Amino acid sequence: MLYTKLYLVSILALILTACSSTPPPLDLTLTATDIAYDVGTISAKVGQTVNIEFVNDGALEHNFIVDEFGINNLLQSGSSATLSFTPQEAGTYDFYCNVAGHLEAGMMGALVVTE
Repeated sequence: MLYTKLYLVSILALILTACSSTPPPLDLTLTATDIAYDVGTISAKVGQTVNIEFVNDGALEHNFIVDEFGINNLLQSGSSATLSFTPQEAGTYDFYCNVAGHLEAGMMGALVVTE
C-alpha cells in the first residue's frame, strides 16, 4: 500500500512538472531587406523567451517594432542586433518598420503567441 501511494505521488509530480515546464527559447534570425522582412510570421508560446538576431541587409535603415513589448530597434544598413523578450499573453501582435514609407509598402508581419 505504501509503495502504491509513493508510486502515485511520483506519477503526479511528473505530470505537474510536464504541465508547468517552460518552453525552450526560440532563437531566430530576422533579416530586413529593402521594404521587406524575410519572415512574415513568428510563432512563439506564452512564457517562451524569444531571441531575435535582427539583421539589416538593405541599403536603407530599417527598424523592428512590436508596440506591445516595447521593442523599437533602428538599424543602419549592414548592422545587426540581438533582441530578446518573453510574451506573457497569447495573441497576435504586429511587427513592422516605421521608417517613412516602409510600413505603407508592406514591411510588416505577425507575432503569433499561443498557450
